[in-house]
Amino acid sequence: MAWKPLRRSSSEPPVRVDGSLARVLRHLGVPSMERLPQLEDHWREAVGPTMAEHAVAVVLRHGRLTVRVDDPAWAGQLRWMEQQIVERLRVALDGEDVHALDIRVGPART
Repeated sequence: MAWKPLRRSSSEPPVRVDGSLARVLRHLGVPSMERLPQLEDHWREAVGPTMAEHAVAVVLRHGRLTVRVDDPAWAGQLRWMEQQIVERLRVALDGEDVHALDIRVGPART
């Protein structure tokens, strides 16, 4: 069966899908697209410039922020600072539900 476009009357305006897509993403635990750059902006402030060179915030799902570090030593440091970092992010993100870090050791940034 070949793809055919829906027939629409010329008087109907195009339908936007961004609202529906945003609802689906929220349901899956993905932060809104507006929040992702804001999280990246505040990550460096929350952990400090040295840590930010070795630890990257990857995704925030259901209040758990997954962080990738390039060495197990940095993972230990993040675990030790977790409550402090979570509190800084909550304040910086105006109450965004950040309650824990999931720390993963992975390849260094390219």
